[in-house]
Amino acid sequence: MQKIKELLKNEKYYSVIIILVASVFVCLPLMSKNIDMTYDDGIQHISRLMGTYQSLQEGQTNIMSNFCNGFGYSWNIFYSPLTAFLPLIFKILGLSFTACIKLFMFLVVFLSGYFMYLCAKKITKNNNIAIIAGILYIFAPYRLTDMYIRNAIAELTSFTFLPLVFLGLYNIFEYPVGENEVPCPINKTLILSIGAIGLILTHTIVTIYTAIIALIYVLINIKKLKDKNIVKALIINILLILVITSFFWLPLLEHKFIANYEVFKPGRMERTEVLISYKLDLYRLFFTKTNDYMLYNIGLITLIGLLLTPIALKKVKNESYYKLYIFMLVTGIVLAIMTLKIFPFEHLPSILKMLQFTFRLLEFTSFLFAFVAATNIVTVCRINVRELIILLVALMILTIPYKSHLRTLENFDENILWPSVPVTQETGRVHAGCASFEYLPSKAFENRKYIETRTQNAKVMNENSSTIIENEIKNGTKMSFDVKYVLEETRNRITIYILFRL
Repeated sequence: MQKIKELLKNEKYYSVIIILVASVFVCLPLMSKNIDMTYDDGIQHISRLMGTYQSLQEGQTNIMSNFCNGFGYSWNIFYSPLTAFLPLIFKILGLSFTACIKLFMFLVVFLSGYFMYLCAKKITKNNNIAIIAGILYIFAPYRLTDMYIRNAIAELTSFTFLPLVFLGLYNIFEYPVGENEVPCPINKTLILSIGAIGLILTHTIVTIYTAIIALIYVLINIKKLKDKNIVKALIINILLILVITSFFWLPLLEHKFIANYEVFKPGRMERTEVLISYKLDLYRLFFTKTNDYMLYNIGLITLIGLLLTPIALKKVKNESYYKLYIFMLVTGIVLAIMTLKIFPFEHLPSILKMLQFTFRLLEFTSFLFAFVAATNIVTVCRINVRELIILLVALMILTIPYKSHLRTLENFDENILWPSVPVTQETGRVHAGCASFEYLPSKAFENRKYIETRTQNAKVMNENSSTIIENEIKNGTKMSFDVKYVLEETRNRITIYILFRL
């Protein structure tokens, strides 16, 4: 008992324990062997993980050589690579690919909650605000949609880095200064780089919108750019972000400019009709009907915290983080409105319509509202450790009804995806392992018949020659074979063809 009392006196320890308990509870369904990890995006992430694992064994990383009937598929050139490589760390434990993803998801949930805690703690200097912000972020209903309904592993992972981006921005622009006007140490501003690098390597669309929100924040504070220390910190962070992520975005740009890929075609990634069809009714931000499959509501505790804003506003006004608080509140409200049917999202520029689904903005509102609601709750109410635990239990109880939204799949064997699902005439637009084939060269995409019927054998271009190909060995992107009985008139043409393919 004495040890427990001592533990409760140590903010650092009991804060981490509460965040950990919240993370474990949210991830409990992952322990079920029948939880469906294949639905929607899930099948793509499992297949991509398999393809990346196989590619690494072949000595390269970008092309899944067995995909598309051996034609190859360039997942890791165009799709942010973090979620293709980090889950494979758990393969050292001898786990299945599905189990690797489950463990990775738990790690993501815990780290995102902990980083949210650190963000709120550094900004507000209030441990209770930080804990509540962390657990509200963990229990955000849209996070549960990403985890269990959409199986959107990359988007789920991006939750981890949003708090770091905003903490980095706060450190640069709002860092408390003393009498000597000491600027924020550069090492603390580099939190912005860590968050931005994580986002770029995780989810491109979320990165674009985060950059826009960050730019708006910078413009609001444009007068502070007169401070050379702030400008210096921004330049250092931008350069660091670009250099460290260059291994990803440089090849991506190279492929954009040297060849025609489906992903870059107008209307391919941004489909206005789909964007319009997934706009939300207002009620879905506040509650979920029994026949509504996906969870878009803000969350009851978060909503209650937001309703306390008029009372909390006067007290928060005197805090050093007041401007950031107002920015988060207003930005969260605007983004929530942008998810609704009343907002003319379809008339925005194409780069913004690449969001694909307006409900994706709920990831940002989950973060922004968690911070504001936590601040309001602690500002208006007196919160102690016991009440923090009561709040955690309340969040658990409110989450239990969401169990009805979970999908189950009995006797799923991921080996049916190994090495890849063949492409045939019956394969639909969304294909296991290749999404909707958007990362194919346009010429290959338009010549679907070739992919469906292609073999992986070497071919002689001159059908009238007496060439015989023997001892073919194909291992991933490498092929070797013997050529015999080649007539002199065809020898050069065969040699040129082989060199061109190499």
